[in-house]
Amino acid sequence: MLGQALGLKDTEFDALQGDYRSSPLFSEREKAVIAWAEAMTLNTAKRDNAVWDELKRHFSDAEIVEISLITGMFNMINRLNDSFRTELESEEYNRRQHGAVGVTRATLEEYACRICAQK
Repeated sequence: MLGQALGLKDTEFDALQGDYRSSPLFSEREKAVIAWAEAMTLNTAKRDNAVWDELKRHFSDAEIVEISLITGMFNMINRLNDSFRTELESEEYNRRQHGAVGVTRATLEEYACRICAQK
């Protein structure tokens, strides 16, 4: 739902299920983030120097920390939901909520810019 609110298309979701690395739908910067999140999720990040080097090529240390924290947070939430056998809302329910949430790329950027301005 969040991905859809931010403008991801079904073709991009499909590409994530396949070979996203060769997909023209993602920039090199986006591919670096996806590969890093995948390595963190599979617990291979520590020994995957190629993924680390590509991430460092595109992002500052502070950005890498933020990317890693959000990846870790979602991994934790998924592990808890799986462990507790949490019954998640249906896809239809989430689609109906999409308009009510009000999350857009612009609102997230506005929020992030306010946070950055406080530094």
